[in-house]
Amino acid sequence: MDQMRSKRTARPKPSEIAGLLERDINIGQLGPRAWLKQIDLEEQYGCSRIDLRQALDRLVEKGLVRREVNRGYRVEEISEERMDEIRRIRAILEVAAAEDLMPRMDEAALAELTGCAQRFADSLTTGTVAEQEAANHEFHAVMLRYCSNRELVRLIFDLRSRLPLNVTRQRNTSTLLARAAADHFAIIECLRARDMERLAPLLHRHVMANLADPG
Repeated sequence: MDQMRSKRTARPKPSEIAGLLERDINIGQLGPRAWLKQIDLEEQYGCSRIDLRQALDRLVEKGLVRREVNRGYRVEEISEERMDEIRRIRAILEVAAAEDLMPRMDEAALAELTGCAQRFADSLTTGTVAEQEAANHEFHAVMLRYCSNRELVRLIFDLRSRLPLNVTRQRNTSTLLARAAADHFAIIECLRARDMERLAPLLHRHVMANLADPG
């Protein structure tokens, strides 16, 4: 009984708190330049001051939060230049991952990926913004599942998390979203044909597009 009670009342770990903070920054609940009042966050996340500071420092390292001496922490405001830099790195890594995973994409894998591409395309007319983002994430997560270099995959998703959705969501237009959907199907055809020469520039352009969920 005591063990069950301790599990229910266990405080979140710094890594878990960092994940919650990152989520709230990404969805815009904690906006750019907002001060992060530690006493409020302790209550919100049910954590200790020490664990909260460790979590905040993790996000400082990722560039999502800034620490100002004698003032505290605030959400970082990401510049256009930095967003482009992150996209450029992601594009390079995505192409490298595609070259690694291409030989393992059999017909079953391609069929699963086609289903993901169709769900994203359907979401453009019937889904919410959140559903569109989830469908786009699913497409790339399924594709990257076949990459043998898991450190490379972790780097890709880490970079992706450095572009808060609330910052770039406003860039989405019906034209950009439609092009993203078309890109997904074109990517599948390149994978099926084992055509890396055509896939590399296509994937690079896809990641660099100003999408809320950039690939």
